[in-house]
Amino acid sequence: MRGWSLRAAKPMSLRSLAPLALAVALAFGATHLHAEALVRPVPTPDLTKLPPDRADELRKTREAFEKSKIALVGDPLAEAYAILGAAYARNGFIEAATIALEDASLLAPRDGRWIYAQGVLARAQKQAAVAQNYFDIALQLNQDYLPIRVTVARSKMDNGDFDGARKLLSDYVARHTDQAMPYAMLGEIALKQKRYAEAIEQTQRALAIEPKANALYATLAEAQAGAGNAQAAAEARAKAGNVAPLLVDPLGDGLLGRPAAATTAGAAAPSGGIGDVPSLLALHQYDAARKLLDTALAANPKDPALLALYARAEAAAGNLAAANTRADAAIAADRNSALAQLSKGVAQEMGNDDAGAQRSYQEAVRLDPKLGEARSLLAALLLRTGRAADAATQYRALVQLDLRDAEHWMQMVAADVVAGQCGSALRDASDLLATDINNKFVLQLFVRIASTCPQANANERRGALEYGRKLYGENPSAPNGEAYALALAANGKWDDAVKIQQAAMFVLVRNGLKAALTPYRQVLQQLQAHKLPDRPWPADAAVYHPLRLAPYKPPAKAAG
Repeated sequence: MRGWSLRAAKPMSLRSLAPLALAVALAFGATHLHAEALVRPVPTPDLTKLPPDRADELRKTREAFEKSKIALVGDPLAEAYAILGAAYARNGFIEAATIALEDASLLAPRDGRWIYAQGVLARAQKQAAVAQNYFDIALQLNQDYLPIRVTVARSKMDNGDFDGARKLLSDYVARHTDQAMPYAMLGEIALKQKRYAEAIEQTQRALAIEPKANALYATLAEAQAGAGNAQAAAEARAKAGNVAPLLVDPLGDGLLGRPAAATTAGAAAPSGGIGDVPSLLALHQYDAARKLLDTALAANPKDPALLALYARAEAAAGNLAAANTRADAAIAADRNSALAQLSKGVAQEMGNDDAGAQRSYQEAVRLDPKLGEARSLLAALLLRTGRAADAATQYRALVQLDLRDAEHWMQMVAADVVAGQCGSALRDASDLLATDINNKFVLQLFVRIASTCPQANANERRGALEYGRKLYGENPSAPNGEAYALALAANGKWDDAVKIQQAAMFVLVRNGLKAALTPYRQVLQQLQAHKLPDRPWPADAAVYHPLRLAPYKPPAKAAG
């Protein structure tokens, strides 16, 4: 791996599919590395005024969050905070919801979904200017989630900026042509600008996609009248009703407790596009996701990507037989589809067929070597089933796909350590730091590996001490503190190591993260005994023990 260049690194091709199922995110548990340096503790509200069943469900949601957050890092941890925030928002605990969503945004600053959720919450609190700021930022980060774009476009229309709104919506329909709402708004804009022919065309497009949206006939009638066609205007006016185009907004609906448009009793089939399916699955709205998939498959019944996505939806929902059937159909439609093989592997792993899952993941990787999720799942399966060296090979390939992916770096190091080849991880970290010394996460990994790896030499241990001191001086977070403590111990400075480790633990307590103390306490006990740990994290850390993929299980309902 020597000589690799950051300029040659490419992001993983399927990072956008990360929220296909929360179970996939939870499969890659990791020690709590840097969140406490960013987030605020989420207060626990007084639940006594809630109905007993809702209070019990919310209590269990909080308990599940507290257990899971210790084992998560990065985007999965941000999603856990967002789900907790949504649960509090639905029950009227705005302060707790606001903090949880702010934490989600801090943990995943490039994910526009959580910033949009903050805007939805601010708008519900009548904070229009604050909400608009969130929406503008969210749109910059997420160009494809239609509710964000619609919200920003509607605001521009309200402020008289019809050209700006028109551009936002035109850019969207240039890439996505399956949803009525943007065409309806383009028709409305054209009507206000007295471009009657365009207003007619755009409104008719919206009606072709969603014929039940009879409120659009009012716009069409006005446009026809403006164009001088009185008969067409009268015909359209006679059809006008009050059914507006649907806008599927699983994030906003889930946050505020509104019935999802796709699942409201008596509602028409959703007009949302297939791009909304990952968000629906992340919120466990499986029926809504199925409706979107059914609509898409009606037009393209043998589309392998759609069939593969359907298989993932069924697997997340726990319908493993249906998941296998959909995955088999995807493979039959295109045996060269890596996504089809990946979906089959997910269904097999959830069904406890590790051998079958391994074959499917390997085939997916063969078909598309840059399919990051397939390599991730294959590596986790290999590590979980005792083949750490093979797992390290897959994680190393993932790191080469994206040199700044902290989670895969951590997993690669863990697999190397379990395989007894921590020296390889140390060389890899050294090679990257030679070209990117400002990569703070890999710098911390280097400090941890060089301090604990028996294959490290004296110069590397001294380097670990220098870098550890620098990291801790710049940011005295708990993970940086522990890394520095390990480096001090590796260089024989036991008393200083104990003091720094105790300071790291105090940071956790101060930030309300007492539940994260256990692994830090284990390291402290070893340092107090003048015993240097032989791993960068304790042996029972989740990063060494990937979980098997499993379907989503809803919280148990309260008895009675």
